[in-house]
Amino acid sequence: MPELGIQLVPEHVETRPLYHPRSPGLLQGSLHMWIDIFPRDVPAPPPVDIKPRQPISYELRVIIWNTEDVVLDDVNPLTGEMSSDIYVKSWVKGLEHDKQETDVHFNSLTGEGNFNWRFVFRFDYLPTEREVSVRRRPGPFALEEAEFRQPAVLVLQVWDYDRISANDFLGRVLPPSCLKPWPYFLSSLPVPPGPWFPIVTQP
Repeated sequence: MPELGIQLVPEHVETRPLYHPRSPGLLQGSLHMWIDIFPRDVPAPPPVDIKPRQPISYELRVIIWNTEDVVLDDVNPLTGEMSSDIYVKSWVKGLEHDKQETDVHFNSLTGEGNFNWRFVFRFDYLPTEREVSVRRRPGPFALEEAEFRQPAVLVLQVWDYDRISANDFLGRVLPPSCLKPWPYFLSSLPVPPGPWFPIVTQP
């Protein structure tokens, strides 16, 4: 395999033709095999499973308790007082169709919001690769689904609710390395009442 920079001893490589029962006698390709030779008085080692790792179904639960010092985006036209109607939006990257939102903490004058709201996200995850696996059709005319993988990232955004105009983006949180196996993630968190993550204002 010169293209890989690996030089194999020719006599150690076996080549076998490949055929299909539907087309007997028609060569369908070749299989190149590396042959290991062991002494007869030594037990053969166990076979190595080389099939790709399959994603595992996970359920991620996120509880939004409070916000603090959130940007005040609204101005009362009569009093000039600043306030925000705060809510939190969240999703797992790659699963944008499953965006979830808290209820709204109306008329926050200090940037504090109280929620005690739970998000529940279900997805397929590969712990070794730390990637989320999503199956979807790659295009509108595709007949079969394909697998797409991307780094596992939990997105948390803080918004200001407006009754008439469009809601206003206030900030976002990207918890670092959040989607790791649960024991690791749990050991990295502060003691109760829970972690506080800073909010950045860039979308």
